[in-house]
Amino acid sequence: MSILVESEKGLARITLNRPDRRNAFDASMVEEIRQAFHTLGEDRSVRGIVLAGAGETFCAGADLRWMGPDRTVSALEAKQDAERLLAMFRTIDECPCPVIVRIQGAAFGGGVGMIAVSDIAVAAADSTFGFSEVRLGFVAGVISPFVLRKAGESFARRFCLTGEPFSAATAREAGLIHEVVEPAGLDAQVSALAEEIARAAPQAARDTKALLRRLGRVSAEEARELCVSANIRARLSREAQEGFRAFRERRTPIWPAPGDGE
Repeated sequence: MSILVESEKGLARITLNRPDRRNAFDASMVEEIRQAFHTLGEDRSVRGIVLAGAGETFCAGADLRWMGPDRTVSALEAKQDAERLLAMFRTIDECPCPVIVRIQGAAFGGGVGMIAVSDIAVAAADSTFGFSEVRLGFVAGVISPFVLRKAGESFARRFCLTGEPFSAATAREAGLIHEVVEPAGLDAQVSALAEEIARAAPQAARDTKALLRRLGRVSAEEARELCVSANIRARLSREAQEGFRAFRERRTPIWPAPGDGE
């Protein structure tokens, strides 16, 4: 297996596990990642997912043994590969529960794409990023919509056109990542964020993520209707009843089990 999947007490962890290839992905790994996020996302007992990379590098993007000149492909095969990549990124992006990405070493090309489709990104201060596609005669086509949405067109033009590496500080300024920590504190910060997610009402977190994703794609009138509907559903839910009651009683909420009376 090219990835490792672990789950404990509602928190899952997906680890890219090709350290000898800097966790670069090939066709089989792409499918494994897509399937893992789909399966975990469907499991309502999963409160959040941490995406990490084994070894010294988070992810070097697509493996050149797969994409490179040693593999002759037809236009149809190239299309199928691109569609598989897009399906993987969309599955991470659309995963119902929060996704935290842990970044160490480097993230290039599709590795940056994984960051762009995650909800919360934490990077070691010495990590490096880059859209290396143009330096290989390639185009960052599949990841572009996600990068534009996350970091904006100005940032994308600056770094996708040069292909030059940029620092964690620059990635944070652009909004691509949220927190930069010293390497020794990376795991502690990821764990702290996972604990914060675990405190949230599980269905409310999923509903909030779904709402935020939809709001950017609808008209102002549709957005108003979505927000009002979300407010009503949440207010009448058992989670909200428990949350308000626990706040009033100054205790930790005991959230209803997934599907229990909702």
